[in-house]
Amino acid sequence: MKISIVMMGILCFTGSLYSTAAMAEVAGIITGDQLQKQAESITSKIGTEDLKKMLAEELDMVLIDIRTANEIKSMGGTIQAGQNVTIPRGWLEFRVTRVALDKDVPIVVYCGAGIRSPLAAETLQNMGYTNVKDYSQGFIAWKNAGLPVKQ
Repeated sequence: MKISIVMMGILCFTGSLYSTAAMAEVAGIITGDQLQKQAESITSKIGTEDLKKMLAEELDMVLIDIRTANEIKSMGGTIQAGQNVTIPRGWLEFRVTRVALDKDVPIVVYCGAGIRSPLAAETLQNMGYTNVKDYSQGFIAWKNAGLPVKQ
């Protein structure tokens, strides 16, 4: 999926590939792309079939949509599953303990296209959660596969 900047960091999805907006190099600063790659290297990824299986078999799991309410609305909803909760990434550290009450509970995080979810997964691991996975294909893949979506 191709991503292009529309205004003030809002992303518009078009085409078949995605890339993040070009970032200026700042001496001594790690870029978002570098942080994302670091997070991906330490986080377990799952695909659509794996997530479908987990949702059917692991009723105690927590599925966390880290997109904002505006993103959810503009993208046509969220994954329809009893285990699904919405916690925007900016609030994850403060609200996750309301839904993930055990450090070993299976947690899967997702966003629209798998750009921010590895960062959220890494955060949860840093907080002490031991069974965290990243649904790296994201909501767009779920929706495009014709799977259940809640508006």
